[in-house]
Amino acid sequence: MGEILIRMCGARLANGVLASGVVLSGLMLAFVLWKRDSLLGGGMRTAFFVGFPALGIVACLAAFRLSPANRLAFALTAAAAAIAIYAAEAWLTFGRYVGGEPVPAGARDFDTRTKYQVVEDQRRQGIGAYPAVFPAYLLRTEIGGTLRSPLSLDGAEVLPLGGVARAPTVLCNESGRYVSYESDEMGFNNPRGLTADRAPLAVAALGDSFAQGYCVPPDKNFVALIRATVPATLNLGTSGAGPLISLAALKEFLPARRPATVLWFFFEGNDVPGDLSIERKSPLLLRYLNSSQTQDLDRRAGPVDAVLRAHVDALIATSAGRRETDAGPLQTAISMIGLAKVRDAIGLPSTADIPDYPLFRQILGEAKRTVDGWGGRLVVIYLPSFGSVTGTRHPTIDAVYANVPGITRELGLPLIDMRETFTRHLDPASLFPFRSRGHYNEAGHALVAKTVLEFLPRS
Repeated sequence: MGEILIRMCGARLANGVLASGVVLSGLMLAFVLWKRDSLLGGGMRTAFFVGFPALGIVACLAAFRLSPANRLAFALTAAAAAIAIYAAEAWLTFGRYVGGEPVPAGARDFDTRTKYQVVEDQRRQGIGAYPAVFPAYLLRTEIGGTLRSPLSLDGAEVLPLGGVARAPTVLCNESGRYVSYESDEMGFNNPRGLTADRAPLAVAALGDSFAQGYCVPPDKNFVALIRATVPATLNLGTSGAGPLISLAALKEFLPARRPATVLWFFFEGNDVPGDLSIERKSPLLLRYLNSSQTQDLDRRAGPVDAVLRAHVDALIATSAGRRETDAGPLQTAISMIGLAKVRDAIGLPSTADIPDYPLFRQILGEAKRTVDGWGGRLVVIYLPSFGSVTGTRHPTIDAVYANVPGITRELGLPLIDMRETFTRHLDPASLFPFRSRGHYNEAGHALVAKTVLEFLPRS
């Protein structure tokens, strides 16, 4: 009698697990088909996103035909595998909040605190510090898949393009010690006064973390080194900025200052594809393709900064152990269901791996039209990744190199190809911290500055 009860309970358990597998796989498949425009791009992606839940449905239904003992064994094995996979996804998603910064190989006495923890420690010492805050990381996912800023001003969405203004700003740590700077009146990495007086500029720089100055002292990044020779040089670079955010910064802050030369620093590793795949989900950022669209951030600098300060203060109060802002709980849930971190770890492509070269061309064309409007010149500087200059090539990045310079030349824009320059260097790996992947070290920044300065006209 006891054996019969055990078999009955085992059969019920197996049936319950299999039925749950059918339902969950069905829901996943329905979600994939609902979001097919963003999820199904290319054979491998379609095979994964459709095949994975479809296989789950077929396997669970087929398992009902097994004997009770084999059905239970299959159900328990499948459940254990699913739990293990999603446990790995959970760790890759949330494990980054455990401890501080990862320590590179070969590093000694490395400061492992997160930048939010550094800010907390500085505030305890009476320093009114803030972590560097990046516009791309403020955007949050909504139900329909669009991205919106959580900040609002005068009842409308607002997305600051710099960090907190006029504050000691903790930026990053790739060399063992945190890099900080005093932000300017718009929250960018500039000496005070360049943005305040709206005086005509000689040079303005746009770009992502490389342009912002990751992760070298404020006077050693390539924009600061250019400024040492050309004093009227403004840096609007910010980490995570792709082409749309760079266009937004250009249209918000540069028409009033009319720089003679605008340097567009393009990073091959994640601008297109990557950052642009995320930015194009923001209706606010897409509106910058309209020649008259701005948020009027220059004029509203004070109120926008107050809203951003309140938001960042709330983040620090709730979780000083965090490393960065994120796209919100909905995006985290979607990414976990789709095993985004696991797929990335094993090399399966993500939505961000789908390049949109026509959109990039449109953005760059709008930037050129805007700069031409005040008689300036737009120059594109192509920045290489570690792998492309050290012999560990990646097909996606090589495809970017095959497309982006051509688009630049089609638009009639000058191009400075730093990939060629880095490759010709006697030891390209020495231009990166600890001779490994990451941003450029001081030697790398110096080489970029030297190359750009040789291109700029002499006054």
